[in-house]
Amino acid sequence: MLKKISLISISILLVGCGLLPGMQNLETRNMRKMVVPERVRVQPTLITITPSLIADQRISTYYYHIAPSDILAIHILGHPEFDFLMSPTNVTSVNSLSGPTGQRSGYWVNPNGQIHFPLVGYVLVAGKTTDRVRAELTKKLKKYVPNPQVDVQVSQYRGQKVYVIGEVMRPGMLPINDEQLTIASALAYSGGINPESANPAFIYVIRGNYTQPFIFWLNMETPDRMLLAERFSLKPHDILYVSSAPLARWNRFLSQLLPAVQPALIAQAAIGSTV
Repeated sequence: MLKKISLISISILLVGCGLLPGMQNLETRNMRKMVVPERVRVQPTLITITPSLIADQRISTYYYHIAPSDILAIHILGHPEFDFLMSPTNVTSVNSLSGPTGQRSGYWVNPNGQIHFPLVGYVLVAGKTTDRVRAELTKKLKKYVPNPQVDVQVSQYRGQKVYVIGEVMRPGMLPINDEQLTIASALAYSGGINPESANPAFIYVIRGNYTQPFIFWLNMETPDRMLLAERFSLKPHDILYVSSAPLARWNRFLSQLLPAVQPALIAQAAIGSTV
């Protein structure tokens, strides 16, 4: 369904841009020939956020999946020696963007998506839920600990982020944690849109690879469309952009933005291929 919507949307973007509010001034010739630095051709696909789109993408239950740079708190009932065991591959006293105040020790997820746990060695945890890691550790520890009771939690969410930029009160990065992040919640955490300069008719989520990003567009001027913001879930490395300028300036903005976020998109692809 998404593929079908994408094909329709790219046709609208390149041929019939006058169909969307605020797009009458967009030069389709520039969109087709848009080139960012280093002569990399960008072919964006514009997708309007609608109730049907959200219904297609909606998942019944959200589970956080561990990512590199996260910090795990792992406790074995009756064996406190595992709780804060220090080793060169584990991190202690690490500050987090989203963790509790103060400092806390735990098991650091390395760039390969692994932790180093006593007795069992390296364990791949990236891309897995805490329940799955708990089950796998329990199985591995049975060789060394009778009837191990394992508890696994993410103590610091450091591995997955979204970027909120444009006309919001506090632009910056937001960590993704065990609570599903939506457009509405991301805007709330960023202090809301700037009432003096933001254009709520043009809220964008940029997602995908470097040369062919998907651009999701939401008009938040009406109450029914504002409700969609609470139902559209953000994914790791998404860029939420609140516009203040006519859409005719979008080409120039995109050509400046994409080179800046290229490392994050490349890193995301690399992590996905190893997990």
